[in-house]
Amino acid sequence: MSRRIVILGGGGHARMLADTLQQQGLHVSGYGAPQDEGELLPGIPYLGDDHRIFKQEVDAVELVNGVGAVGDNRLRRSLFEIFSAHGFRFLKVVHNAASLSPLASLGAGCQLLPGAIVNTRARLGDNVIVNSGALVEHDCEIGGHTHIASGAVLCGACTLGEDVHIGAGAVVIQGLSIGNGAIIAAGAVVTKNVKPMTLVAGVPAQTKRVLNG
Repeated sequence: MSRRIVILGGGGHARMLADTLQQQGLHVSGYGAPQDEGELLPGIPYLGDDHRIFKQEVDAVELVNGVGAVGDNRLRRSLFEIFSAHGFRFLKVVHNAASLSPLASLGAGCQLLPGAIVNTRARLGDNVIVNSGALVEHDCEIGGHTHIASGAVLCGACTLGEDVHIGAGAVVIQGLSIGNGAIIAAGAVVTKNVKPMTLVAGVPAQTKRVLNG
């Protein structure tokens, strides 16, 4: 028996994912969110808040994490961990216009949006977003719950910790390490390792402040 697909979240990222799934001929049963925003897309109704989704039968549902992450991945991570702890499974979503090497690996719930490229031997942890037009080059290691925003470029053999945000159009030069919880501002060019929980910006990128956990 095929599982019903339910999306968590009712915003723009959730709509992108719903559109991707519909293009692939998959039926989305509905979405969950704190409040009713109307249909996510035509034919995708509101099902209720998280408590209502928890009442779904675990073996009958496959979840898609539709909560976006713009510099703060905590809500997205929290939803993934809470629902996973209750036995729910998260679907990997790979858009038809994304390119995924057969030698790359994706963790549970990873999402590759239109034009995303993930090259050979790249390894992505759970719940990672590679947004539209972003590039993850060969041999990169991406920690869980990280968001690589639209048009960002990770050159070969970069290592990213968990909960990292790589801003739109940013570039990380090959072989660098980005620590847990770091934020790379949009358009930055990173030419040296970045410490955990720091915000860097500029060309070349410089540390702007230390982030609160």
